[in-house]
Parts: sequence; C-alpha cells; structure tokens
Amino acid sequence: MAFKRELISTGNVWETDYPYNKGGRAPWAPACKLSLNGANLIFCSGQVPYDSRGRIWAPESIRAQTELVMDNIKQVLEASGAKPSDIVHVRIYVVKEFMHDYVTKGARIYAKWFADNGVPEEQLPPQTLLGVARLSQNDIIIEIDIIAATAA
Repeated sequence: MAFKRELISTGNVWETDYPYNKGGRAPWAPACKLSLNGANLIFCSGQVPYDSRGRIWAPESIRAQTELVMDNIKQVLEASGAKPSDIVHVRIYVVKEFMHDYVTKGARIYAKWFADNGVPEEQLPPQTLLGVARLSQNDIIIEIDIIAATAA
C-alpha cells in the first residue's frame, strides 16, 4: 500500500527556531499530510502558544494560551487544505498544576473555537486530555496535536 507524504509549513518564523530544531538542522514542519486511497490524513504536531514572532504568549494564562494554540492549529489546517470540521482526533497536554484551569476555562475556549469555526458541539472530535509534569519550555502550559481527514 503506497502513500504520498507531504510536509506542511505555515511559514511562521518559529518553525525554523523551534526548540527541537536547534543546531542548524532542517526546518521543523508542523504537520505531515499522507495521501492514501483517495483520502488525506493530516497529522499536526503538538502546537504550543507561540505567536507569529516565535514568542511564548501569556505565561500562566490557560485561556490565552488555549486560544493561541487553537489559532495556530487553524493555520496548519489551512496550509494543508483542511478546516476545523475535518479534525477527527485531538490530544491535549496540560501541565498538571493548570489542569483545573483547563477543565474550568480552557475547555470552554476549545468548544467555542470549534463553534466559531462551524463545528457544532455534538460534532466535536474525540479528545484525549493528559496532565503532564512539564512541556518543552517552562512558560508553555498547554500543547495540542490533532489528526484531520479530507478527501484527496
């Protein structure tokens, strides 16, 4: 079974300066699109609250970080020819000390983002929520990765 693999880039400055890309290696791609049997699967790497200049946005604010992460995901989807309604699975990593804030505030932002992008509550994709001790940088308190599917 053969498939075509395509790396997706949004063109954001932080893609070339991502923490895992230090030392002059090739630019990091935030997503990969696989085309197989008439369908495209988009695997979006964990998105973190970097703004367009590569700065971490709003340390200590689960609300602000969730909004920015979801907007970053939308940029990746658009760059791959997909949209929020194409998301079929979401995995959310939250630093444990902010888990309560996510459940009480961030989850509402997440649901509102989907609603604002044409996805009704009854069609929200399944999600996995994980509490973690730490993410890649101290000021990052949430990271979200997604899988989306579109027709080829």
